[in-house]
Amino acid sequence: MEGGREMNKEKENVTLVDLKQLETTSEKLGREIRMLSRATKKLANSGLKKETIVLLLHDYSNVGKPDVRSILYALEHLEDAYCEKENEAGK
Repeated sequence: MEGGREMNKEKENVTLVDLKQLETTSEKLGREIRMLSRATKKLANSGLKKETIVLLLHDYSNVGKPDVRSILYALEHLEDAYCEKENEAGK
């Protein structure tokens, strides 16, 4: 019987550790998404025309300009799509 209790405690501890780690990973991912989205918005408002940014990225990466435009748009809106508003999250 004693061995069974110890196993259950170990399972509970692992579960609690996993949940804490998951929360930490989730929070970190949220921060990274916010930083990436905000950095892309800063780039878009930096004074360079959007088409210049598209041309530079296209030239460097050989990715098609329509795809570059789509990626830039998506990066700018990641925070809106995947993160709670900071005031709604209680922060």
